[in-house]
Amino acid sequence: MAASKKPRMKKKANQLNTCCVAFGSNIISRYGNSLQTVCHAMKEIQTSQFKLTSMSSLYETVSYPKSSGPNFINGCALFKTDWDASEALSHLQEIENRIGRKRNKRWEPRAIDLDLIFFEDLVYPSKEVVKNWMMLTREQQLKEWPTDMILPHPRVQDRAFVLIPIQEIDLKWRHPILKKTAKEMLENINPSFLKEIKKI
Repeated sequence: MAASKKPRMKKKANQLNTCCVAFGSNIISRYGNSLQTVCHAMKEIQTSQFKLTSMSSLYETVSYPKSSGPNFINGCALFKTDWDASEALSHLQEIENRIGRKRNKRWEPRAIDLDLIFFEDLVYPSKEVVKNWMMLTREQQLKEWPTDMILPHPRVQDRAFVLIPIQEIDLKWRHPILKKTAKEMLENINPSFLKEIKKI
């Protein structure tokens, strides 16, 4: 997702925002294999304005669609920041570019993937737009994907490899549109998908 115009958020003076970043890798980079690349990315993400507060375990996940590439190393982390959502997304994209992320086609193997999953309870750009992206079929997802920031991430409710680590680090977070926790959203996912995710 491209960073877009700054979303409006009510914010008290000196208040830090909480956001969740999902990370993944399934091919080598100049920093090494997927595990080494993820570890490097997590170090590079942290700045004086983007502070790590919690990080999940690492998980090995079958690539999607199946047989589209090597298995992924995935996880999620929580950060505190005084940036707004668009600034946080730009920061993540800059790191992806430095590590060598390429964007040629949907669901391709990647050296690093850093997704902004949620930013407080922000729904952006609107509830209607986010719900439209959430409703896309798999076939539509192959042809369409957002070029501007969408929050919360429109596929979070479908991705066990994101929900499992979120459940590990933030039991209280609720999807601002679905009003469900990560645990509750996991209950709607095919159990066969859960078996494809293994804690490292």
